[in-house]
This record gives sequence, C-alpha cells and structure tokens, in this order.
Amino acid sequence: MVHSRRVGDETLTFGVSGRLYKSNVLLYDHQSESLWSQLLESSVAGRYAGTRLVAMPAVRTTWKSWQRRHPETLVLSTETGYRRDYATDPYAGYARAGGLWFPVGKVRGDLSPKARVLGIASGDDAMAFPMDRLRGSAGRQLSIRIGSVDAVITVGPGGDVVAVSHDDGRPLPHVFSYWFAWQAFHPGTGVYRPGAQ
Repeated sequence: MVHSRRVGDETLTFGVSGRLYKSNVLLYDHQSESLWSQLLESSVAGRYAGTRLVAMPAVRTTWKSWQRRHPETLVLSTETGYRRDYATDPYAGYARAGGLWFPVGKVRGDLSPKARVLGIASGDDAMAFPMDRLRGSAGRQLSIRIGSVDAVITVGPGGDVVAVSHDDGRPLPHVFSYWFAWQAFHPGTGVYRPGAQ
C-alpha cells in the first residue's frame, strides 16, 4: 500500500509501531506519535485520530520488468547505518503456518483466512479478488464496477496482476492482502467470482 505523507499542511514521516490492530501492523508518525492503520487508511489514536490518509496508486512487479521499463531507477541502499539484516524476512513462514498468529476477531468463511486477495475499496464499497481466481483469467482484462468506480484489472499471461486502473486508464489504488485482514477492515466486502458479474 502507498499513501501520501501529506496530512493537512504537514508532511509526516512514519515508522513501524510494533503494535497491531485487527492483526494488522500499526504505523506511527514521528511528529505527533499518532497511530495509523494501513488497511483502515486513517489514524486510530493520537492527535490525528480519525484523519484519513490519501491512497496513492502503486505497481507490484518484478525488478527485471521494472528495470526494463525504467532503467534510470535508483535503488534504496540497505546501508542504513543500522545493524539489521534486511535479507531476513521475520514473517517468512507465516503464509505456510496453519493458523493466525494474532487475534483478528471472527473471519468470514467465504475464503480461507490466509487466501491472498487483491482488494479495491471505493467509499463504503469494497471487493476482494482472490489471487487464485485471477490466475484463471491469465492474459485478460477484467472490468467491474465497485461503488462509483469502474475498475479494470489486467492479468498478465503468467497469471500475475500487472495493472489495476480506472476504465480511463488512470491507476487505481489497491492492496494485496490476506483475506482475514481485508475482511476485518471491510466487513461488507464482496468477493469476486468469475462469471457471476
């Protein structure tokens, strides 16, 4: 997920708080120490409580594909001045672990709790697109209305999502998430079923 750091007249800087809300990590801003929920896209505690973040479109791709299209790209160095091994993923086995590590409340039974989904929200309306169902649409574009938004999902020949946009081609903010997390923050979400639209 990508959000603008601008909140009102201030540009915030963020860190990871180490706290969870509905089993999703909370960020904090260095300026006020308010806590921010990524999937709720707003502050849940502190001076900015209730303040919304502005979602920004982003692309999830391979380095090879990105570099081919943008050869001038600079890469963030892992030489940060801190003693941390950035090659180690602290959650490496989480996707394969049988259960949830932290409580999230009741999980709807539409999908397996750890099913990977592409989530798109438009106001109070939301839709989850299970990644395994999208892979069945390899090489195609899917058009679907979510609230007031006409979304287009482009699935590459290998079954990976290569673009999410409005019907006029403008990038559309979206998130890749586990089902348990997406439905916790969007309890009324629809679930994409091929042929049912």
